[in-house]
Amino acid sequence: MLGWWFVVTAPAVGDGEGEVLAQWETGLGGLDWIAALAAAGRAEQLRFDGYPLRYAVRAEEVLPLLADGSVFDAGHRSCEPHPERVAACPPDALLTVDAWDQS
Repeated sequence: MLGWWFVVTAPAVGDGEGEVLAQWETGLGGLDWIAALAAAGRAEQLRFDGYPLRYAVRAEEVLPLLADGSVFDAGHRSCEPHPERVAACPPDALLTVDAWDQS
């Protein structure tokens, strides 16, 4: 299978683990949305090796995409959003977006 597995995580509170806001699987074009944010300087790519590709991005850039489902439209195969967590996430939070290469 060719594509990407995404996990979007909000920062940990205290000593806890980060909270998963959404995770989903896409086809090959699924990386386009986060690559466009990085190219525009609105996300920072932290890892480049595909295991995973890792980005840091402000929640205000990602939350609307998760809320309206537009990031899930790129040929998603499975999707696990958590709308209540997305709604509770502050817009200034620094999120981690991991994109795992599924090839």
